[in-house]
Amino acid sequence: MVARRFKSHFGIDPTTSIGLPESHRAVVEARTLFPSTVVEADNSPRVLVSGANQRKIGGSVRNGLRWSGMPIYCITLEERATCPRSCHHWRSCYGNGMPLSRRHAPGPALERKIERELATKQRQHPTGFVVRLHILGDFYSAEYAALWSLWMKRFPALRVFGYTAHPRDSVIGMEIERMNATNEGRSYIRFSSQKVDERPGWATTVWSKPETPTVGGAIVCPAQTDRTDCCGTCALCWSTPKTIAFIVHGQRFKQSVAA
Repeated sequence: MVARRFKSHFGIDPTTSIGLPESHRAVVEARTLFPSTVVEADNSPRVLVSGANQRKIGGSVRNGLRWSGMPIYCITLEERATCPRSCHHWRSCYGNGMPLSRRHAPGPALERKIERELATKQRQHPTGFVVRLHILGDFYSAEYAALWSLWMKRFPALRVFGYTAHPRDSVIGMEIERMNATNEGRSYIRFSSQKVDERPGWATTVWSKPETPTVGGAIVCPAQTDRTDCCGTCALCWSTPKTIAFIVHGQRFKQSVAA
């Protein structure tokens, strides 16, 4: 089993994902529900955090899987503040149910710190390490997306996977597409879609818990249905072109959503 700090699986219940009202300040102002958790990179102990701290991620990739043996790190930004308003989870973001996550503010300080930490990981893990982009948040500019392409070139041990709500034909989306194409086998950023179909390289959301491991040609995330332990024991997101369907999830506690 892959090392994780939190090992219990909470049952996924799509009905607990409560969308915020359109008039809520977090929605209108494009920010998290938990502004006190947003920190400047210079005030953060680290921006690349072991995946062992995330129940669904895991600390490393299990032997026998693609990227086998590589440690996994995660980076978390501020949801909505770094995301396109076109995201179909703008109001129902699962970050609404994550009051304890440390979110990093975007900007030059963050980018400098990421580069320093990637250089350290390159020295520590010359045969490979994985970064999950982004637990919360998204690529906040084309320049930031281009930096990840540069870092892929500068740090050959680096592998990345994650998801983006940017349209594939947007300026940022095309930069991400270019990174995936240029770094085939090392970069797997999936584009989000509201459709559940078999388009390669996409991710989508289902709003009820499927009875089967696939739905509409998409593979339902095995870590959400207890068919595998975590990302580190699965590897589908960086090893299959098929669409991955995630069961919507979010708030798991009673919380006022008043503006």
